[in-house]
Amino acid sequence: MDWRALEAAGDAIVLGAFAEPVRLSFLKNGVADPARPLQDIMAVLHHPAADGAISIGNGMITMVSASGAALVIERAAYPTVVLKTQDKVRASNATGLTAWYEVRSVSDRFSSILVAELNEA
Repeated sequence: MDWRALEAAGDAIVLGAFAEPVRLSFLKNGVADPARPLQDIMAVLHHPAADGAISIGNGMITMVSASGAALVIERAAYPTVVLKTQDKVRASNATGLTAWYEVRSVSDRFSSILVAELNEA
């Protein structure tokens, strides 16, 4: 198995365990982009605590150095999703977590996922 297959297998495990419904709101010049309508997808939305801690289950905790929020999208599941800076995202089902996030940057360096760095909007 080559490294891309291993990377995709690992990403699939994480996405399968931690993905949640997320709404993508695509913007152009600060308003809704009619060419890219709202889209609801399953993705991992990391929003660490103020100290940077993220619970990863079974009492395990990891730290995120920048303490910033991030969105992880599986490319194979959503091949037509193209995020741009200033697009907005939000968890759809999170109780009490209704904050919108703005896309700060998007990395397509990974073979099986897109990762967007987010700021609270």
